[in-house]
Amino acid sequence: MPGLSAPSCQDADPALFFPAHGLQLRDSQVEAAKRLCAACPVREECLVIAVRSDESDGIWGGTTPAERRRIRGQLARMRQGVKVARAVVSGEEPQVPLADRPAVVHSLLRMGWSAEHIGNALKLTPHQVNGAQVMAARTQELVALMERQYPKGWG
Repeated sequence: MPGLSAPSCQDADPALFFPAHGLQLRDSQVEAAKRLCAACPVREECLVIAVRSDESDGIWGGTTPAERRRIRGQLARMRQGVKVARAVVSGEEPQVPLADRPAVVHSLLRMGWSAEHIGNALKLTPHQVNGAQVMAARTQELVALMERQYPKGWG
């Protein structure tokens, strides 16, 4: 992309980010790569590329393959959360798995429901509703980043 700064990893040994074939990333390797990524001027773009392309190897944008799998799962749940929220609004009492709570709570808040109303409908404590809100906000930051990088769709 024109106008982007050079990545911090430009002159780094690729082995820091990508282990030899068949080897696992070592903890010290992950920590060193993440330190380099933390100060990188294109870290967010790198992360978006890795998530969008389902990159399953190495350190990209300061994340491990397992972290990117979790991110992709969170993004998919956010897209699906509105369906469950609509079921709740229509009076159904769907089971909302723990992993889906942030997406459903976020969707219900966007539909104008109060945290108290959400807690009552989903049988959640105020603390659980707040925790789901916090997790959803983090995921929404990534959704906004993805949409800035790929405004015509990234899913």
